[in-house]
Amino acid sequence: MVVLSGVILAILCNRDGNLSGIWRHMRNNYAQLLQHLRLEDNNPAVVSRSHLPIILSKVSGTVFDRLIFAEYGIRLSKKQRKWFAIDSKELKGSIKKGEKRGEAVVQVVEHETQAIQNQNYYAGNKESEIEKSRELLKEGGLLDQKVSFDALHCNPKTMEMMAAEGSYVVGLKNNQEKLQKSVSEEIAGSKPIYENVTQEKQSGRVEVRKYEVYDLSAMTKESRWEKSEIKIGILVRRETTWVGSGKERAEESLYLSNEAANPGEVCRAIRGHWQVEVNNNLRDTTLSEDQLCVKEQGVNRVMAGFRTLALALLRLTGCANKKEQMDEFADNFGTLIKWLKSIHFL
Repeated sequence: MVVLSGVILAILCNRDGNLSGIWRHMRNNYAQLLQHLRLEDNNPAVVSRSHLPIILSKVSGTVFDRLIFAEYGIRLSKKQRKWFAIDSKELKGSIKKGEKRGEAVVQVVEHETQAIQNQNYYAGNKESEIEKSRELLKEGGLLDQKVSFDALHCNPKTMEMMAAEGSYVVGLKNNQEKLQKSVSEEIAGSKPIYENVTQEKQSGRVEVRKYEVYDLSAMTKESRWEKSEIKIGILVRRETTWVGSGKERAEESLYLSNEAANPGEVCRAIRGHWQVEVNNNLRDTTLSEDQLCVKEQGVNRVMAGFRTLALALLRLTGCANKKEQMDEFADNFGTLIKWLKSIHFL
């Protein structure tokens, strides 16, 4: 309890990215932590730096994640279904010398809030993001929700799972070459059933996105796609202009969905899938996930769980700038303790 509390407090005080930094924060605030946990009479010894990863490796990542999402997860409802994005992020500090892949965390991120609904892990050299994502769909109760995927997940089994009760939108690239060709040919000879144009200005560039939605219900498909319930295809043309240089770039991408009733919502979901990348960026730039170099699988997975918990807690503060809030906690440790008590975390 003391070690786990100490680690999450250290992360909230902007000490992620280095186990030694986390340990020093625990050591420097040890007396206060014991006092607030009401353990001052027991007076256990502070854990040593060398023992910290050993203790963390003994924590069950599965149980730890289950506790996090039971307390801070998203409550699912069949009546008010939400859009979620599934994607993975490699823990770069876990890559061992001579290897190209390390540990990866697969997460389910709500489009609207960027909140993490569930997560799983896989070893990049031995396991598959696709299989772990299917496990999340089943175990996380997402099969009757609405889920966005990138093109890696454009396969009959995953799409069939979602089509039975829920909705999906998935990218289509040349990893499914025959299907991509069929959809492209169908679109070329048809008129869109829905069109929309959006414009966004950010980071010194202007992005214009043109959405065209096509009816694919009558398109001839291979038998293996029959239960995927592919009903519409979405062609997105993105034109980007950099304001300073005037440089321009044009891209096209294809998507498939079984949700034909509201094509405008599907188009918004395609843009909303970007929230998973926003979440990944937060884990790197705000919490320094990629800077933590640890080779033990268990420690990497537990630390990923701590970051998920830290982001959930930071969202509860209602802060506009998470980094600024963490600096405030670091400079005023008592403020952090008081706030955690107010939400009954401590």
